[in-house]
Amino acid sequence: MTATYVYGLVGAGAQLPDDLTGLGPSGKVSTIVHRDVAAIVGDVPADRPLGTRDDLLAHEAVVDTVASSTAVLPMRFPAVVEEEGVVEELLAPHHDRFVTALGELEGRVQYTLKGRYEQDVVLREVLEADPEIRQLQAEVRDLPEDATYHQRLRLGELVVGALEERRDTEAEQLVTRLEPYAVGVVEHHPGQPDDVVHAAFLVERERAQEFEDAVEEQGEQLHGRARLRLLGPLAPYDFVPGDEQ
Repeated sequence: MTATYVYGLVGAGAQLPDDLTGLGPSGKVSTIVHRDVAAIVGDVPADRPLGTRDDLLAHEAVVDTVASSTAVLPMRFPAVVEEEGVVEELLAPHHDRFVTALGELEGRVQYTLKGRYEQDVVLREVLEADPEIRQLQAEVRDLPEDATYHQRLRLGELVVGALEERRDTEAEQLVTRLEPYAVGVVEHHPGQPDDVVHAAFLVERERAQEFEDAVEEQGEQLHGRARLRLLGPLAPYDFVPGDEQ
């Protein structure tokens, strides 16, 4: 049996870009078609296990490049099946569901927005706005750490709480301003208190520039307080139903 790597799924009539390079030793990427749906496939390294960062980047590069021109359902990394199983176990049993999902994503791409506060600026804002934090900071400023352990612990808790409250409010406002430019939004909980936002937006391809301009406008309004980072257009990783991956 021949192992085959599956990057994602597209409509049967989709044309793959010419410059795709897969993660296998040949680098070749092609499709296996079954009725109205096709699997984007390639070969698999035979001399090592999959799972390196380069493998992941190659996987994402293939599906993101395909997504720039056609609807794609990205498979969860790493997806390896026997060549005979691509049709028998993947495409044939789930054909109708895949076709429906691809139809819902037609003409749409994902953008992922991340943002992080300029820590010194926002901490200064927190200090100015909270008398209790200012008082605790003044109490511990010139004293040894071991003599002010509990005060410093309380100070840290107050600062983190204030940052999270500020972040939640501003993230909600930011997403609300961008929602009109998207057909779907998935919000992720930020990993750190000074992370402002982590959200995925499903955007009509024809409105991509309009959405990018709206994000740039929000970035200008936050200039000096936070830095926004927009990734995309990407394959719709956050908008694929869990059992499709």
